[in-house]
Amino acid sequence: MEGLIAWLISVALAVVICVAVICAVRRPMRELLGVNSYISPARKFYLRAFTVLVFLTALATISKTDIPTGDEGPKAFMEYVWWVVGAVQPVFSALSFGLIIYAALLAVLFVVLGRYRD
Repeated sequence: MEGLIAWLISVALAVVICVAVICAVRRPMRELLGVNSYISPARKFYLRAFTVLVFLTALATISKTDIPTGDEGPKAFMEYVWWVVGAVQPVFSALSFGLIIYAALLAVLFVVLGRYRD
């Protein structure tokens, strides 16, 4: 039961991380996408795609972790804390790679559509 609670805590932390990343990036991305009138109609699509990318990346990373079973005997509280930290660490790396790829995609999009600048 403790393993399930630790896994649920790591999922909750992943969701909190996702919400923090989305809140930090959403407004500047909306302004960036609104600069070019050629991209402006697709602004909602890119913002929603970004949100889906962040959540799916984090949840896919968390779903690959193994739940501690406690078969070896009772574990100390700090062992579960370190397990949660170890389970959340790949979320940060996966989100950073996802953000780099998404930013590169937007950069290529703006380079290609740069001649349509307002």
